Amino acid sequence: MRWLSLIPLLLAPLLTAGVACCAEPNFNRDVRPILSDKCFFCHGPDEGSRQAGLRLDIGADARHAIGSGELVERVTSDDPFVMMPPPESKLALTDAEKQTLRQWVAAGGGYERHWAFEPVPAEVPPPAVQQNEWPQSPIDRFVLSRLEEHGLSPTPQADHARWLRRATLDLTGLPPTPAEIEAFQQHAAGDPEAAQRDATRRLLASPDYGEHMAAAWLDAARYADSYGYQSDMLNTLWPYRDWVIRSYNQNLPYDQFLTWQLAGDLVPSPTPDQLLATAFNRLHRLNNEGGAVFEEWRIENVADRVHTFGTAALGLTLECCRCHDHKYDPIPMRDYYALSAFFNSIDESGLYDRTAKVPAPSMLLPTAEQQSQLEAARQRVDAAQRDLQQTLAGASERYSQWLAEAEQQRAELSTPGLVTAIDFDEPFDDSQRDAWRPSTDDRARTADLPRAEVADSPFPRPTNHDGPRRALRLDGDHGATILGVEPIDRWTPFSLVLTFRETARSPDRAVLAHYCRGADPGFSGWDLTIEDGHVASRLYRVWPGNAIGVRTVEPIPADQWNQVTATYDGSSQADGLKLYLNGQPLPTKIVRDAIHKRANVPQGPGGDLVVGQRFRSRGLAGGLIDDVRFYSRQLTDGEVHSLATGAPPRPSLDYFTSAVDEASRAAAERLAEARQQLAMAEEPVQEVPVMRELPEPRPAHVLARGQYDSPTGPDTLVGRNTFSDMLPPFPADAPRDRLGLAQWLTAPDHPLTARVFVNRLWANFFGRGLVDTPDNFGLQGAQPTHPELLDWLARDFVDHGWDVKRLCEQIVLSATYRQSSAATDKLLEADRENRLLARGPSHRLSAEQIRDLALAASGLLNPERGGPPVSPYQPGGDLWREANAMSPAYKESVGESLYRRSVYSVWKRTAPLPNMLAFDAMSREVCTVSRSRTNTPLQALVLLNDTQFVEAARVLAEQVVDDHAEDAGAVSAAFVRLTGREATDAERRLLLGLLSDELAYYQAHPDEAGKLVGVGAAESSGETDAPRLAAMTTVCQAILNLDATVWKR
Repeated sequence: MRWLSLIPLLLAPLLTAGVACCAEPNFNRDVRPILSDKCFFCHGPDEGSRQAGLRLDIGADARHAIGSGELVERVTSDDPFVMMPPPESKLALTDAEKQTLRQWVAAGGGYERHWAFEPVPAEVPPPAVQQNEWPQSPIDRFVLSRLEEHGLSPTPQADHARWLRRATLDLTGLPPTPAEIEAFQQHAAGDPEAAQRDATRRLLASPDYGEHMAAAWLDAARYADSYGYQSDMLNTLWPYRDWVIRSYNQNLPYDQFLTWQLAGDLVPSPTPDQLLATAFNRLHRLNNEGGAVFEEWRIENVADRVHTFGTAALGLTLECCRCHDHKYDPIPMRDYYALSAFFNSIDESGLYDRTAKVPAPSMLLPTAEQQSQLEAARQRVDAAQRDLQQTLAGASERYSQWLAEAEQQRAELSTPGLVTAIDFDEPFDDSQRDAWRPSTDDRARTADLPRAEVADSPFPRPTNHDGPRRALRLDGDHGATILGVEPIDRWTPFSLVLTFRETARSPDRAVLAHYCRGADPGFSGWDLTIEDGHVASRLYRVWPGNAIGVRTVEPIPADQWNQVTATYDGSSQADGLKLYLNGQPLPTKIVRDAIHKRANVPQGPGGDLVVGQRFRSRGLAGGLIDDVRFYSRQLTDGEVHSLATGAPPRPSLDYFTSAVDEASRAAAERLAEARQQLAMAEEPVQEVPVMRELPEPRPAHVLARGQYDSPTGPDTLVGRNTFSDMLPPFPADAPRDRLGLAQWLTAPDHPLTARVFVNRLWANFFGRGLVDTPDNFGLQGAQPTHPELLDWLARDFVDHGWDVKRLCEQIVLSATYRQSSAATDKLLEADRENRLLARGPSHRLSAEQIRDLALAASGLLNPERGGPPVSPYQPGGDLWREANAMSPAYKESVGESLYRRSVYSVWKRTAPLPNMLAFDAMSREVCTVSRSRTNTPLQALVLLNDTQFVEAARVLAEQVVDDHAEDAGAVSAAFVRLTGREATDAERRLLLGLLSDELAYYQAHPDEAGKLVGVGAAESSGETDAPRLAAMTTVCQAILNLDATVWKR
């Protein structure tokens, strides 16, 4: 090759500099991080920002620059016009990095695939070690091997009490009780291995385990109890949180845990839990801003799902690919949108409204009692339907008798059920002109038309009428509200007859008539619309996912008077909606056919029949409306035809049973009543947003700069696919949907899925992962400190059925985990951050653990499981309303609900609980897989002053004082309950001194004592005098603030 002849020239400066060319750096460990940090931004995967046509992330493309010596020349040059990175980049190579690049080039400049994109090896044999007596498991052999490489030895085991506290906090999030500590120490004195094994399995079997483990996944899933953005209204997603807790407690294998959340709706015959799990992809923020564009925010929802999938499941950063090729990882922008196509076909609108309606698609989660009520209601509907069918089957004889009587009387037939008839034809003078002209007095800017005086016989003017007309002219923003029409709901049959004329056809949907409640962006009810000439009739609670609707197959004629009739039979089925044009049935196609709960939601403005307009919707601009008629029953085909021609209806069996026969009409009324009862029985049932695919996939496009309205065409169209350039190809036999995506993700040889999860689980126990960037396993991520251990954990995890509890047990029982966290000076100098794991884990507890510890130690903790979120203490004022005037008011819980575990506390994205935020809890607006651990004065202030912690200290103080006559005993008991160990003599002396000082103070200031012991809602027994209780409360607060309490060691 041409560049080989230049190697002597390349090596000359290295030799003169005295570089040992035989020291070959490892590309993945030593070289790639340098190139990724300092070079890939301009010479990496992103074609749009690539400079000079040079790509350094692929060996073949970089070969010329390496072989010619240009790379070394440029990275070692001091000439600002030659040096790389250039000065304007604000990046610079260190001398060590330059040396590494020299050595790498000297060794041949070899490339390797990024370690995280390589398949997990089929076998990862544990290494041989010198101290064979120390390892308790293969985990320990990998750790010890690294320690021996660095000349270090493991730290001795932690004492029994410390190990138990560590394991109990790590597995349940709660401290061990004094009784548990005593029992464990007695067991461990005789057989420490059996004691630790039994304790671990007891903790894994506790329901507290699932409540603790769920917290980390809820961060990743961005679970919250509110929608976010400016209004941040509360949602109904708490059943998903309970499902996550149940899944951990039931030890659902991790591959199924992922599959259900990604595609539980697509598995064969999904169970309620599998459907509920798909709420994972509905946990993103939702907007309800008036005037927001539905498609814009639907695309935002899709993007959030992609980003969450990338971070939570793959450990990759995908956000930048929305606008351009990834700067560092081999992920083209086109691949990003191919992945987004899996999440692009959900039957959703993109927004939610301000009422209590749940964004669709959704599922109902009835309680056992509600399920019985629903079954009974469905049985009543079935019975009423059978009754109607039998009544209709026996109507022939009655029809014959009626027909004979009608012929004798020669009576003209009528069309009963007319509620309102407006023809805009009444004579008027100037003073009456505004009776039907749009007014500008209210927000909807509609005219209110009083109910017309009607009878059963009037018929509208035939549409072929050639004479002069008077009609309502519309401008698209104003309409006419027709009073006197009873509410329309899913059980109410009705018919609307509307004569109108389009003067200009528009591809946008225009409202002809509607009976809706609510306001943009969410209406509920019924509407009749026209879009590019196609007429649609829709009945919905939430469009599009909780609705029935039909649309004409062909457009109706333009620029002529048309009479459109819409009828509905009250069945809650799309085939009960019919459309007619000038008296003839129109062929329609069903566009939605699933509705639950009421369509006429009581909340929100509206609740009248309106023609020509709807608030912030497009009306029939430039159009004309003439006759409007509303009937409280479904008209027959013959009646619709007669209204179009102006002739009376002709007798028929359908007409007889619908309009005349009392038995048939009574049976129909009973069926409508039964249907109403079913809908009303559904109304209080818990409803949760879930995933549901459209019948046909929605086209997905590469969106320029990620904009929803960027130009699209055949060249931007993408199919569903994954990142085939760096990860395994999509399975040939898998469906191209989210279920296939889950199968691809959980394939045993997938290089990322198991590695990412076991690394994250490891971090839960040790405070940091084997890879220190749990959200980024890409080229900008950290190198694993123990790559072979990571691979062994991943392979063992998959080979043993993705068993999470088994993995937890392996970690907790390892010698690595059992080590003391005490560090010698030598260890601190060699490995201050404990990356080599020469000592046990040590880090501050999470926000949830600290609050739950205080509640548990004081005996306040309420063990109730599951259910709607609770609202614990909040600082003075209503922070929800102060953060957002449109927010509902914060309603503090009462009684035992104040003391539920933190996982059940309400999580409002724009105003999370302040005492949780102080300890680095997340707002959960986006997926997060690791929390910061800060150390701030605010944390001490929270522990000393927050109502929850002061009350816990006071209740604990009262208990230990009541249980121990001597101060020393009370102090010792409080110390054990909070820290899980006995106090040292020095600690006990300090605390007793504090107790003496505080007692003297409060005896001199009894009013202050009364204030302190009155904090919180928990009642006092009254057996301890206030100064003594206040003094001991202060001591408990001091213990609560100790490192020994809020840190795990």
